[in-house]
Amino acid sequence: MIFLGAGASASFGIPTTETLTIYIRGLLAEEHQELLNDIDAFWRGIHDKDPNYENILTFLMGLTDYRKIPRDSSIRVFVKDHEKYRGNYERIIDEMYSRIVTYCTTPFVSGEKYLSPDRLEENFEYTYDIFALLQNEVVFTTNYDPSIEIWCQKRNIQLHDNTIPTENPEIREVLPINENTVASGQTNLSFHADRAKPTLRIVRLHGSVWVYETEKKKRVKMTRPRDRLLFTDWYPHLNKKPLMIFPGQESVLASGEWNMLYQHFKKMLQGNCLVIGYSFQDETINRAFIDSLNQGQLNTIGILNPRPNEVVKNLFWNQDIPYQKIIQMPAEFGKAQALDEIHRNWVNRVLHTTYPRGVSSFINAFREKMRSYLY
Repeated sequence: MIFLGAGASASFGIPTTETLTIYIRGLLAEEHQELLNDIDAFWRGIHDKDPNYENILTFLMGLTDYRKIPRDSSIRVFVKDHEKYRGNYERIIDEMYSRIVTYCTTPFVSGEKYLSPDRLEENFEYTYDIFALLQNEVVFTTNYDPSIEIWCQKRNIQLHDNTIPTENPEIREVLPINENTVASGQTNLSFHADRAKPTLRIVRLHGSVWVYETEKKKRVKMTRPRDRLLFTDWYPHLNKKPLMIFPGQESVLASGEWNMLYQHFKKMLQGNCLVIGYSFQDETINRAFIDSLNQGQLNTIGILNPRPNEVVKNLFWNQDIPYQKIIQMPAEFGKAQALDEIHRNWVNRVLHTTYPRGVSSFINAFREKMRSYLY
């Protein structure tokens, strides 16, 4: 399995957790500095570090609606002990929601921060093109941005994302999540297999900025980076917000389709898992990894991150760290060093795969074979 976090999209201009944390702290400090100070003190007392934007949002959602905090969350204690802060923080929550949606879409639509086809090629070289070395791995992610969909279009890769075509080529219908659809599709990025079109299976645990819900509760997904206003010409009563599970909405994650996705993720979390750009700040995701390790289901976790030691501490913050099961790869996804780390410490060391003509030659052949250029 490949598990992608925010750092996997950073080279496309999508902000990391650190950037979003700075932004929400500024929003909260404008009117609620005392609350922010108490949140900081509470979080540092338990975790010995500052809270990130996801943690802060969970505090705000809990203070707004106590039911949105999972029963085993430490934040529930804070909400109980700080009744004076109970209130409506929807304005700040909505502002963060809008900011994240803007960040995730801006690089792919016309404008000042638009990524040209040449810039996309530069980014793909040391990001998703590396997946050619991991030919059969399913991708799970909590990211909202469409960079991996765009990569599949550019590389002429069929994407298995629980959608089916519609009469409009710009739109796909999202299938309801059930036992039959949740595990459908597979990844096969080999470009030598009987000339069959390579495929990539992706499971988005928290939704996407390209998915919207119609007034009849049907879910639809864009197929190209387009302005949302153009999209709503086809669906005038489209929900104003993309279908995304925002940090702090654990109560939503614990029910219905979202829970089915999460249970499927836990079931698939076995063998070896390469974690790219994820900082393990989500208690729900962390529990899945810890449980899979303790049950002997998960053998090895590879962590590609500029500061992998900090990430490991985030995952095992109150437990002994099983270093023998952790492979740390200090590199930034999108840089040449990331390819080197994944090749040496994951493909060779864990997957036991070698490339007689060299890994760069193999990826270049994949790139030239699959290049599609859909503008």
